Amino acid sequence: MGKYTDQVTTVAEMKTLVQKFMEARKWEQGHTPKNLAMSIAIEAAELMEHFQWGDREDFTAEKLGPEKIDEIRLEAADVMIYMLSFCRSLGIDLAEAVQDKMEKNEIRFPADVERKAD
Repeated sequence: MGKYTDQVTTVAEMKTLVQKFMEARKWEQGHTPKNLAMSIAIEAAELMEHFQWGDREDFTAEKLGPEKIDEIRLEAADVMIYMLSFCRSLGIDLAEAVQDKMEKNEIRFPADVERKAD
């Protein structure tokens, strides 16, 4: 498998990578939109566990360290793998959906309105 990076890998390539993995294991039957949506939530909860009991300043890359960052990185990958499968199962173009949502967010959250940071 070649080196995938955010700078050169398309969403379609990632969808294909995940699809081939699932097909080789004959997992398609269980990967319904409902099951995939639930799996996204479960994996997102596992990602959140890494941040459950700390303050904002506890969660810098320096304080977390490389081992913890790697655990978090793999949990983020689990969320994305299920999201890619979910979108493929319903024929959702993820890049287009993100663009559409950002356009709606531009209207909902104008850049010239000052907001208080948490």
